[in-house]
Amino acid sequence: MLKLLICIAFTCLWAFQAADISVAENSSQKGLAQISPGITANPDYVKTKSGHKLMPDIDIDNIMAQKLINNYKIKDLQSLLKTESIISMGLLLSRLGVILLIFTVMWKTINRFTLRFVGSIAKNYKRRKNSQALAKTAGPILNSILHWALICITLLIVLAEIGVDIMPIIYSFSILGLAISIGSQTLVKDIISGILTLFEGIVSVGEVVQINGSVGTIEGMSLRSIEFRHGNGTMQVISFSEISSLINLSRDYSVCTIVLPVGHEANVYDVEKTYKDVFNELKTSKEWKNQIIGDIDLNGVSSITETAIYFKASMRTKPDPYDLFGQEFRKRLFVQMKERKIPAPKFASVVIEN
Repeated sequence: MLKLLICIAFTCLWAFQAADISVAENSSQKGLAQISPGITANPDYVKTKSGHKLMPDIDIDNIMAQKLINNYKIKDLQSLLKTESIISMGLLLSRLGVILLIFTVMWKTINRFTLRFVGSIAKNYKRRKNSQALAKTAGPILNSILHWALICITLLIVLAEIGVDIMPIIYSFSILGLAISIGSQTLVKDIISGILTLFEGIVSVGEVVQINGSVGTIEGMSLRSIEFRHGNGTMQVISFSEISSLINLSRDYSVCTIVLPVGHEANVYDVEKTYKDVFNELKTSKEWKNQIIGDIDLNGVSSITETAIYFKASMRTKPDPYDLFGQEFRKRLFVQMKERKIPAPKFASVVIEN
């Protein structure tokens, strides 16, 4: 609508100028009486022919130009140009405002899309117990990637609107991306491994894992690396290309294995009964009853040596990366052995004389 009004204004201005030009031509044909004295008195503008003063074509153009300037002041022309620049600036600001509005809507849309997308993946995830951990890990990373892509596209659109040629910028980023992909093969490998690890749900934030033989907790993940907190409290950032062994200790369940050496004089059945009593005691306690999943499995005598008999039992519990349940079981088992006077193994001592 604004552009249409500007076109109509310039059309009217052109019509007024054409009318003034026709009036000036008629006045020049009537004679020199209508010419301003300042111009006709100048001999450079007057020529004679057969005793009559005539005006050349160039003088007529000068007269017409002067008359137009007298009718349309320079200030009016400047104000007209100023008005046009204000209108152009207003249109530019309006377009930038629309771009900003679309950017805000897309930002909120990305947030909702990320929540729904990650939520749908978590619902279809085969380990439903760890779906929240997967959403907590994948959600922020996917959200960050989409936000940065939206920011880059918006900046390019804004630069194009203000008159900047964005094609060299696009070409530069393309060449830069190609150079990075060729020169940083390890980085590309880390990113690909990170994407596969993230969406396959091998590990998640908050889980206890064993990486390259060290046990610790995952406190953060990106497409390139893992923030790994060791048991002694130190933080280590490990890229995916540096991981040679990854064991998840926080999935599904753990198997607690208890091996007990006793003396040859011990009663086998008393030892087995001690195992069961300790297990039943833990199963009825408020602190540990929710930790136990299955029943105890007595494996009997695992080995016999010249110094001891080794009994072995195992039980299935909830994920216990630091073997807290096993520590409590061994403590109570030792107390029961003392109370029931089950003999401990006697290891042979060798004395070397001379």
